[in-house]
Amino acid sequence: MISKSCLLLLISLVALTLMSWLFQNFTDEHKIEPQMRKWSRPIGLVRPPAPCVCPAKSLVLEEKIPSAQRAAILDRRTKEYKKHQARTRSSLNTLLFAPSNSPLQYPIQGFTVPPMATTLIPGTVLLSTLGVSLNVTRGVLSLTEAGEADEAGGGTNLVTLETQSLEELNNLLAWVTYTSTMYHINTVDLVHFMFEHHKAVFPVLIRQPTLPVLYDMGTDINEHVTVTTKTFMRYKELKVLISSLRRFYKNMTLIVADDSFKPESIAEDHVLQYIMPGGQGWFAGRNLAISQVTTKYFLWVDDDFLFTDHTKIEDLVEVMEAIPELDVVGGSVEGNQFFFSIIYEEGDGVAGGCLYRKSKGKFQSLPNYPQCNIVNGVVNFFLGRTDAVSRVGFDPKLKRVAHSEFFMDGLGRLMIASCGHVSIGHQKKAANAEYQRFRNPGASDSEYKERLHYYKNHLKCIRYG
Repeated sequence: MISKSCLLLLISLVALTLMSWLFQNFTDEHKIEPQMRKWSRPIGLVRPPAPCVCPAKSLVLEEKIPSAQRAAILDRRTKEYKKHQARTRSSLNTLLFAPSNSPLQYPIQGFTVPPMATTLIPGTVLLSTLGVSLNVTRGVLSLTEAGEADEAGGGTNLVTLETQSLEELNNLLAWVTYTSTMYHINTVDLVHFMFEHHKAVFPVLIRQPTLPVLYDMGTDINEHVTVTTKTFMRYKELKVLISSLRRFYKNMTLIVADDSFKPESIAEDHVLQYIMPGGQGWFAGRNLAISQVTTKYFLWVDDDFLFTDHTKIEDLVEVMEAIPELDVVGGSVEGNQFFFSIIYEEGDGVAGGCLYRKSKGKFQSLPNYPQCNIVNGVVNFFLGRTDAVSRVGFDPKLKRVAHSEFFMDGLGRLMIASCGHVSIGHQKKAANAEYQRFRNPGASDSEYKERLHYYKNHLKCIRYG
């Protein structure tokens, strides 16, 4: 029988033999290194543009175009869309990937320069090796402070820096400037930052600083807001609207755009009436009224609305002032907010986009205002930021029935909220056969609007839900 001491000696010999074998087979010459994987662009994460799928029950707008004209209109629309893309797209739309484990430090956001002004490039640092290159396309690079390093390409679109010291190289990088060579008010250049097989790309935003346009709010609500409306052959209702406004806001300015065929003069204090050619249209009147506003905000109302105890304009102003990003805040008409969201897919740029106007669609509530939600469109009773709404405008081609179209044109350009705590009344409808003859559009008006969406908004289909 093997004694305990012999067993321990045997185990020790086996252990020593194993250690010797490991040492011989895993020296530096024989060590198995994990294979390094070369970085490559992610596959499957970025999908190429594809035609959008129309929601169920959508209007297919191409079908509204006469077949004999369809090919020519599509060709013109395609050319116009390419021009639109050239105006609105920039290098910021280029997808950039950050390389992993890169020794390059560089700015990834916020480097903005005025056009044609020399500006130091911040934060470019190399963490190893001794030579780098920088390359641009819309400007030139320069080294503004002389150093002992060899450098070439100053004042050109390619700069190469080489030194014997990493510290010196990073010091030189701190003095590289960028200057755009062409005047443009809003464009982008891409800086290619390279050494050996490492490469990084970061954007330079070239933007002309703009002058602020500030409104003196004064101390009175009448200096904050102008009421605006459009009227057509409804002077009885308009006078009731004015009377109700004066109950609560005696000195607030009301601007009336009037395209009645037989205009009547409105002789009221603080009422500005602008006479238009007869039947010029709903959106043309909106444009005219808002173009004459001199206050920071305007309140849009229909000519048959009725101011009540719940029509607190100050409450809408409070929301807009508390959240300056907002451009439009809607209220409710007799308790109905009539808000909606817009779901839009651009598609592949050929067939057109798909749009779904979703009734009662909304997003998050506003901070500190739980009765208000972010939306994409509101009812005809809303407070608007004058300069922001003017930039979008109202398409004067739409003469009779139009409302959602303004919010479609403003999608992505206007921040909109709907609030339920401010409301306005609606007068009872009176019989007016002549007015109704113009008010209710025929089939030709609807078809014209659909064709307009097809071309102007580059849409394939619309669903109204």
